[in-house]
Amino acid sequence: MKKYFGIEILRFFTSLSVLFYHYRHFFSPFNSTSSINYKETFVYLPFSDFLNVFYQYGIYGVHVFYAISGFVFAHVYLSKEKLVTSREFFLNRFARLYPLHFATLIIITILQYISLFHFKSFQIVEFNDLYHFFLHLFFISSWGFEQGHSFNAPIWSVSIEIAIYIIFFLTLSLLRRYKFIFVIILSIFLILLAKIFKIESLFLECARLFFSGVIVYLITTYFNKPKILILISIMMITVSFVGNYKTYLFCPFAVLLFSQIDYLIKKKSIQNLFSSLGDLTYSIYLIHVPLQIFIIINFDIFNLSETLYATKTFFIFFMVLLMIISYLCFLKYEKPLNYKIRKKFK
Repeated sequence: MKKYFGIEILRFFTSLSVLFYHYRHFFSPFNSTSSINYKETFVYLPFSDFLNVFYQYGIYGVHVFYAISGFVFAHVYLSKEKLVTSREFFLNRFARLYPLHFATLIIITILQYISLFHFKSFQIVEFNDLYHFFLHLFFISSWGFEQGHSFNAPIWSVSIEIAIYIIFFLTLSLLRRYKFIFVIILSIFLILLAKIFKIESLFLECARLFFSGVIVYLITTYFNKPKILILISIMMITVSFVGNYKTYLFCPFAVLLFSQIDYLIKKKSIQNLFSSLGDLTYSIYLIHVPLQIFIIINFDIFNLSETLYATKTFFIFFMVLLMIISYLCFLKYEKPLNYKIRKKFK
């Protein structure tokens, strides 16, 4: 099956975007040991001349990732000759997502209670009780049952995405049969829920972005003109910044742009690099908060100055350390366990 190397590097960029946004966790009020308030000092953060937009708006990387997911799922499941079974579909999702989620949940639980014992408070998020632990355990931490962010907070987006996967699978036969017609009708319905009936939620917002990615994939299959699609993408991305920022223009057209740059990526070494970086996305996303809490605890134990968090040296150290851990995690844990689970249950 064709692999979109442009999409792989975009996945990596979205994870970096969220990572930069969450750099604020090293400061008050997220870090209970810090006396430096993030809102007062974010303009002085490392490399702020270049990264300030990510420090403020990097969370939108999650929105782009939903559109990427829609594109990837459409590519994988609409191009198959036979309709995938429910067993195969959900086994693939479980094998890919749950092992790392479970491991980081256990690690962050241990770290949060070490923090509670040591500092008399949790770090970054506060709802770290047994109730929220079970919400995370069953991957429903953002289905409306929660009181707020808890434990490994970034998993909220994956939790919502799982609900969208269920909708995608239930409508897959209709998507395969009617393609554009069905996905456009579905997208219009999701928009009407928000605009006319004033029904808004994270689920509906993310579902609209997910199915916009499906539309983008269908466009690429029916209109194979990379240069024209790149030009259109750049124009629409530019328009998305005119006036108020328009998420539902920027995200799908960013995906369209990166899906079409593959014809420029000829070198095998570059293709392999982009593919490898894309593989790190999930690890980066789930490991960075546990690593931050681990560092916060150890800064206090070894009596290190919190001003280090604002230095370029520490910033580089944190990023390099996270990339190394994420690479080893994917290579030695995620990938092997994914393979073993699929092999065993298939």
